Amino acid sequence: MQNQKNYLYNFTANILLDRLHNKKFINTDEPIELYIDQKDTNKFIRNNFEKYLKDNFYKRGKNQVNIKIKPSHTEKCLQAVDFISWAIFRKYEKDDCSYYELIKDNIIGENLLFP
Repeated sequence: MQNQKNYLYNFTANILLDRLHNKKFINTDEPIELYIDQKDTNKFIRNNFEKYLKDNFYKRGKNQVNIKIKPSHTEKCLQAVDFISWAIFRKYEKDDCSYYELIKDNIIGENLLFP
């Protein structure tokens, strides 16, 4: 799967959505607006990812999903996610917990995707 980065990205996103759904953090009664970083310039890949996510939300009983794919520098919520990801990366890859300490009380779960 490491040679197929787009499939790995889709698979990983689905695992994360599944975990959120199982922990009841996704309410099926309310509409969701999901912002995704526009990492690809290829429109086919972006559309495929959006369809993949919508199909997986639908399988979980969630019909009202609005997916917005935007460059991260245009959306504050994506910038916050970038910081959080970076802080967790620093903890595990660089043994630097200084930024992780700022966010750790707000983390709802911390399990490896691929142990």
